[in-house]
Amino acid sequence: MLTALLTLMIQTSGNPVFPGWNADPELHLFNGRYYIYPTYSDAYEKQTFFEVWSSGDLTGWKKEGRILDFADIPWSTNRAAWAPTVIEKKGTYYMYFSAGDGAGIGVATSQKPEGPFKDALGKPLIKEYHHGAQPIDAHAFTDDDGQSYLYYGGWRHAVVVKLSNDMLSTVGEFKEITPENYVEGPFMLKRNGKYYFMWSEGSWGDSTYGVAYAISDSPTGPFVRKAKILESDFTVGKGAGHHSVLQIPGTDEWYICYHRRPLEETHANHRVTCIDRMYFEPDSTIRPVKITKEGVSPRIPPTN
Repeated sequence: MLTALLTLMIQTSGNPVFPGWNADPELHLFNGRYYIYPTYSDAYEKQTFFEVWSSGDLTGWKKEGRILDFADIPWSTNRAAWAPTVIEKKGTYYMYFSAGDGAGIGVATSQKPEGPFKDALGKPLIKEYHHGAQPIDAHAFTDDDGQSYLYYGGWRHAVVVKLSNDMLSTVGEFKEITPENYVEGPFMLKRNGKYYFMWSEGSWGDSTYGVAYAISDSPTGPFVRKAKILESDFTVGKGAGHHSVLQIPGTDEWYICYHRRPLEETHANHRVTCIDRMYFEPDSTIRPVKITKEGVSPRIPPTN
């Protein structure tokens, strides 16, 4: 029995996938290597920086170190560094980040996915509370036509806006797209021509936290809530939410990266980063995710 268990542990990532308190993870595949950009999950006054982890196969994760520090961003609150999103365009990596409660969403750039990143504007990209949405929890998405969008919003309001070609400004109107039960943590993916808008609902500090989704024919909605697909499992972990999703290029293979709270933990900030498989049903709906202690098997990225 022990040998079988050890073999299973060696063959999978295990959950959490790396040590420490980390939340709001965004999972990417850049240049043949996987990256996770999380929030350092601690008291707000200790959340003053962003880090990144990398892996060649989704199982062995290496801490690459700090990639952006609020000490270098004078317009930030120097606390509450939340939920970064990273996207590549024309060889440059853009990181949109919450620069503290009330400070707004900033943008930083790097020539490498592992950073370091440098504040690109010297001021917030978005500071106003459009449609009542707190400017936090940004998620960048580029459609097949090359147009990039920024989804964001706290305080139970979700907003989308187009990004300029240089990714350093917004274009056009800020559109409210808030679906039923939306709280925070928006995420967009596209599959077979359909847009899947996902978000976190419930309370981040307890076991009501989870992820739901909607499907639309447009990246700007409308988005009508379909179902909840990620939530607590009191045999594994609680408060599973604030996720990201990665498709293996050229396949219909999908992974969901999210945070959850260990069963024995009661501190709101004691959250860990996990990865599990996500599957679509034949009717194109998303199957509810089974959260696991085992995590995922090694997955070497395609070479082309």
